[in-house]
Amino acid sequence: MQVVINGSFWAQPNVGSGQYIHGLLRWMPQVAPQHRYLLIRPALGGPGPAAPPGVTTVSLPTPFDRLSPNLAKLHFEQVALPRAARRLSRHLGPAVLFVPYFAPPLRAALPVVATVGDIIPLLLPEYRGGLHVRAYMALVRRAVRRCAHVLTFSARSRSDIVARLGLPAEQITPVLLAAGDQYGPGDQAAARAAAAARYGLEQPFIYYVGGLDARKNVPTLLRAFALLRARGERACLAIAGRALGGDPRLFPDLDALIADLDLADSVRRIDVPLEDGPLLYRACTIFAFPSHYEGFGLPPLEAMACGAPVVVGDGSSLPEVVGGAALRVPPDDVVGWAAALSRLLGDPVLRDDLRRRGFAQAARFSYRKAAAETLAVLEAAARS
Repeated sequence: MQVVINGSFWAQPNVGSGQYIHGLLRWMPQVAPQHRYLLIRPALGGPGPAAPPGVTTVSLPTPFDRLSPNLAKLHFEQVALPRAARRLSRHLGPAVLFVPYFAPPLRAALPVVATVGDIIPLLLPEYRGGLHVRAYMALVRRAVRRCAHVLTFSARSRSDIVARLGLPAEQITPVLLAAGDQYGPGDQAAARAAAAARYGLEQPFIYYVGGLDARKNVPTLLRAFALLRARGERACLAIAGRALGGDPRLFPDLDALIADLDLADSVRRIDVPLEDGPLLYRACTIFAFPSHYEGFGLPPLEAMACGAPVVVGDGSSLPEVVGGAALRVPPDDVVGWAAALSRLLGDPVLRDDLRRRGFAQAARFSYRKAAAETLAVLEAAARS
């Protein structure tokens, strides 16, 4: 079987879709070496990292590469990629086109399997964007209904896709993600010393990383932390990252809220390079993730893999990710969040118990397993 893969995110291995395709392609040729893997990348954006053994790469230009990145993206997805896939696979027997994000072509000669990790722009009004974004979503929404099969990251996302896109549940397969190999047990004492030296974070500290847009619900975490401080808790709260836009509907003004809550002396806004991600997870006293909605939710899984006691919002896909290995609180329950954080700060036995359960829960997820489950779907589609 020839697996032709849309490599749009190959050159961005640090973003979610890039991590996903890198994780799968590391293992696919090992799980099923009898297949041929062809990664077709857009020329715009550069080649990215070298492909793993067993994967052939092709760079594909479009007529819009020097004119408009948005038009170049659309042309690559809807015209150049399916045309190249048809031409390259014409004499190679059974073949399938795998699009590992929500952008299948409307027309393709090969059966198409697309990954729809979530449908946030269709569920949450503040994420719907302007006219161009809505037109693009209408296109891919129509195209996904023509796919031979759809992959997603959780049972919750499958339910949302069924409800909003009208696809039958049997046409959608959840394939759970995994933390990267860099996320795992480590020397906690050394991590805490490094966090103190590099970021000024002394024990105990609560840590959040995972985006600062509205659905991530960081204001609830700040308000809960303010309750802790008012009760005399001496912990610090570290929030990693910066807002990726200025629209207040999409990116709440966290600095203004920190000032309003009089938390400037106990909240640290930090920038964490990718290589320090595991260090902060290992060093923190608690990892808090109050998100309203996730298609999967990698940060809590990464945190558990590194040994952090975790508290998450009790909704969307997060219960599937953490199972019984984390405390779960309704996302908007400020008092409940304050109580859960206070309980963990004051109970080292509970923290140790969650740490052990977190290691076991994280070990249930692997990209080898995800690759095998994905290949089973691709094989079935190629035969259809």
